[in-house]
Amino acid sequence: MNTIFSDYDRFLSFNSVHHAIRAEKLLGAAGIKVVAMPTPREIAISCGQCLLFGAADQSTVLTILENGQVEWSKLFKRQAGSYEEIANFTE
Repeated sequence: MNTIFSDYDRFLSFNSVHHAIRAEKLLGAAGIKVVAMPTPREIAISCGQCLLFGAADQSTVLTILENGQVEWSKLFKRQAGSYEEIANFTE
């Protein structure tokens, strides 16, 4: 895997840039380390922005987003340059 952001092994995609930006703000305010980046081409998602974060923060991230009413699209496990879908958003 690329050594840049190698500790960030979770990848969260969104349906809109608005939700991605709101998620980044909420998570940052809660002290969760996240990295915003363009959505990889391998992932067929309409929004061009995603967030990376560590697996240890996964349940906290999802709880914060739920409480903040931020919709996300899919959650992926990221390793060795590949992405495995492990969850998707349901209302």
